[in-house]
Amino acid sequence: MPEMPPANLLAALRSYSLLPAIVFLPTRRRCDEAASEAALSRRAMADDRRESRRDFMRSFVEQHPEIRNHRHWDTIVRSGIASHHAGHMPAWKLVIEKMMSAGFLDAIFATATVAAGVDFPARTVVVTVADRRSANGWLPLTASELQQMSGRAGRRGKDRVGFIIAAPGPHQNPQRIAELLNAPPDDLESQFRATYTSLLNLLDAFGSFTQVRAIAEKSFAYRNLLPRIHQLETQRRENENRIRERIERSSIDLPLETVLGLERLASTRSRLLEAAPQTRREMRQRWLNKVVQPGRVVAIGRSGKRLALVVARAPDGVTALREDGRFASFPLQRIGRVFAPTFSTRPEKKEEAFDEIHDRGDELVLS
Repeated sequence: MPEMPPANLLAALRSYSLLPAIVFLPTRRRCDEAASEAALSRRAMADDRRESRRDFMRSFVEQHPEIRNHRHWDTIVRSGIASHHAGHMPAWKLVIEKMMSAGFLDAIFATATVAAGVDFPARTVVVTVADRRSANGWLPLTASELQQMSGRAGRRGKDRVGFIIAAPGPHQNPQRIAELLNAPPDDLESQFRATYTSLLNLLDAFGSFTQVRAIAEKSFAYRNLLPRIHQLETQRRENENRIRERIERSSIDLPLETVLGLERLASTRSRLLEAAPQTRREMRQRWLNKVVQPGRVVAIGRSGKRLALVVARAPDGVTALREDGRFASFPLQRIGRVFAPTFSTRPEKKEEAFDEIHDRGDELVLS
């Protein structure tokens, strides 16, 4: 179904005394457009809060003058409608939040990110989508995300109940919304990642590995990994017991720690051998993957007489500029030699690159 016009949506909510409302829309641009469209139909409406909004905005400008020239200034003052999303400057988002909390606004058009970070008092939440826009494209709403959005419905101390409305729209799926409302919350997933940088910062701040380990064990990620850690510890003890039994049966006069060390060395050697190239062709392919880079001159074919300047790399091939000025694409296997200097990849600089390679001959060939 097509999206309901914002002005019609707010008029319907007003007729049923369901304002103020938060209307969740899929994109930032649509939030700004919907706020402007809805505001046009409300400019002529009588609103005794208009002067209060103007005074509030003027007092806020004294501390944050950067918002005075915001293009939505007059829209908010005259209509009491705003948009709120991560694309606005922090001071502007703050004034919107304070005005909504003070009861000066009737509606906010927002993206789903507002549900996670801001506690807006609203009587009604309007959900127009069953998906959300992300850096990786469209993703379906999860139970926790919809729970955060619907949890904004109902003002503490003012409303006995909050209302959630599934409005029509091109990305709406009422059945999916109903299923998510009755679904259990999603499992919490820790975002803690023990990178080299984070561990070094912890070591610099606390001074010892013992304290760093104690802090890491307090993280939610460690708590989630506890069952796996216990499983690995149990497996390690069982392996040590089996090794000890074999040592006793074979009458080897070596400490267990020495045998375990030898086993680790043997395991490491096996992994290194598995990762090592097995043929000369594989060795050459790895070498080409490493040294063929944009800006380097390569020789095509076994003769090595045809030169090309690499301008782009693909996983298994290159795009290069030849001496005659034409571009060519070919696989790595066709490259015979790679020259060490790195040049500019701009076409007008190709003559300098080729001239230098011809002057130096084979002195700078990588091998």
